[in-house]
Order: sequence, then structure tokens, then C-alpha cells
Amino acid sequence: SRYSSPLPLPMGKNQPVPNNHFNWKWNPDASHKGHVQTFFNQPAKKRSRRLKRQTKARSIFPKPVCGKLRPIVSCCTQRYNMKVREGRGFSLAELKAVGLHKNYARTVGISVDHRRVNHSEEGLDRNVQRLKQYKQQLVVCPKGKTRKQRKELREKSKDTDIRQAKGQQITGFEIIKNQGLDEAPRALTKDEKTRNVYSFLRYSRRNLEFVGIRMQRQERKEQAKKDAANK
Repeated sequence: SRYSSPLPLPMGKNQPVPNNHFNWKWNPDASHKGHVQTFFNQPAKKRSRRLKRQTKARSIFPKPVCGKLRPIVSCCTQRYNMKVREGRGFSLAELKAVGLHKNYARTVGISVDHRRVNHSEEGLDRNVQRLKQYKQQLVVCPKGKTRKQRKELREKSKDTDIRQAKGQQITGFEIIKNQGLDEAPRALTKDEKTRNVYSFLRYSRRNLEFVGIRMQRQERKEQAKKDAANK
């Protein structure tokens, strides 16, 4: 008609105007014919990545392939606090328990986070044990300023640990696994069949909220009894 709009009308009511652009890249008549991303080189890339990892392991020997040693920390929030992950660095309290200085720990492949604070004895003991296990496998080679000095120090060194460590790499710290609490199947008890779990949780949560108020109320009652007895 005379007053019709050249633009297409929406589908109905206040909907967006249909203006879809489909890229038919598999279509032989398309303008971008053949511009399709394929992954036929996936097996070759898999092999090249494996060879790079082996080359890196040989070049940084006897350092661990996984990089610096990092602590085991608990995840944040109530939803994920039952899981553990790799942390940024060991706290100063953990290094002190093992007898390591923060500056020296950084030079032997141990990451340090001076901001981190331990909030539980379990987490502290877990990371202290991790550091002790790392120190048992750690072998510090003598270091000189030049390549010639380093070679002479290695030849003159009488430390048997360095010779025994030849061909051995620090392992056992690559993957942090979450240990699940799997319980074997069993029959429900009489109490579990009759208990309303939803009501029990709400009642327990409510009792936790009113702990302080009830303690104050009990203290006021005891103080009132003492005042009445003194009169």
C-alpha cells in the first residue's frame, strides 16, 4: 500500500525484526565456500604435545614437570567447601613449621603466598606433610656463577645424594584428587524412616540462630534469682 513500511514487520506485538544471517559454509554455492574449520590434525597434535612434554621434562630435570609445588586448599563458599584444589602458595606458618625461609623456599621450587592465613589445623597439617614429603625427594645441586664453575663443583662434590638422584625426578605432586565419602548401601533405620529431614534441618538451624539470645535469657533468670535471694 501507499503507507506500507519497506522494513519487514515483527512477528507479533513488540518482537524483534527477523533479520537472520545464516552462513552456509558447507554449501558449494555459498560465497564463503570451503571456509570450514576442521580438526583432522588432532592425532598429530596429540603426539606433538606429548613430545613437547618429554622435551621439557628432560630440559628442566630434576625439577618436577608440573611446575612449582603448590598447597592443597579448600574451595570457597558453602557449595564447594567439601572439595579441594591447588592453591596459590604456602603460607608463612606452614613454611615455619617445616623450617624453611620464604626466600629460600622460592629458590627450590616451592610457591609462597605471604597473604594466605591458615584457618584450620587440618589444612595446616595437610600442607606441612606435603612439604615434608617434598623435602625428602629434594636434592639441591651446587651452583656456581659460570657453567665452568658449576661443572667443577659437581665433579668435586662428595654428596652421595646427588649421584643417587641421577635419573630420578620428583613425582607424586601432579594431581590433587578429591576423596569422596562413599558409603556402602544399607537398610534404613526406624528413626530414619520416621524422621522428617526437612523439619529437622529447619529446627536445628533455628536453634543455632537463637543460641546467644537463650544464653542471655538464662543469665538474666539466674541473676534475678540471686537478687531475690539477697533481698
